[in-house]
Amino acid sequence: MLFDGVIFSPLGLAQSDLGERDANLPLVVLGERVSDGGFDHIGIDDVTASREATEHLLGLGRRRVAAIGDQPYRTGEAAQLHTQGYRLAHERAGIPVREELVISTPRFNRSDGATAMAHLLDLDEPPDAVFCYSDLVALGALHTLASRGLRVPEDVAVVGYDDIEDARYSNPPVTTVSPDKKMIAETAVERLLKRIGSSTPVPGMEIRAPHRLIPRASTMGRQATGAADGA
Repeated sequence: MLFDGVIFSPLGLAQSDLGERDANLPLVVLGERVSDGGFDHIGIDDVTASREATEHLLGLGRRRVAAIGDQPYRTGEAAQLHTQGYRLAHERAGIPVREELVISTPRFNRSDGATAMAHLLDLDEPPDAVFCYSDLVALGALHTLASRGLRVPEDVAVVGYDDIEDARYSNPPVTTVSPDKKMIAETAVERLLKRIGSSTPVPGMEIRAPHRLIPRASTMGRQATGAADGA
């Protein structure tokens, strides 16, 4: 064997695909899925985090909140967790989901975000806010909004997900869901070393890392400052 163990952040794989792995390979999986018990999984509660992101927009008085990034197919389990949270927020607020505002994308990148935002703006009743399933999608959405001459957040508020560096320095900076990346990384290494060092199988663990919503100018306007980022 070329390596002792793997920390894996899979994209485009279904839960069943991970079941085909070598059962003897020490494995820790990161991201938006649930363990089958044969490996450790570390990630945030994506349903809760997505609900909170959507509630943030609804709490600002937005009533046509779109979602960009749904993936209603076998390998789209991660995106489906975001959609669950988006729908739950509407349910709790007593606001019906407008199905035409839930947009699927093949990937979580700028190009797909820009294309989806263009589609939304062409609707008879375009959204006044959008929850993007990644910050890259949000950056693409911002590009389209700027090209159409729309103001963020005055015309359309935007929330992203993941808290990547580019989102902090975009114009405007993107409100985002920020996972505790330090805790995730440290725990992943600790669990993998435990698996590598054990002479007997180690039961899989489902570990939830903390997260927080960081309000920035893409939803709060000029009143948002760098304080939330620790600046």
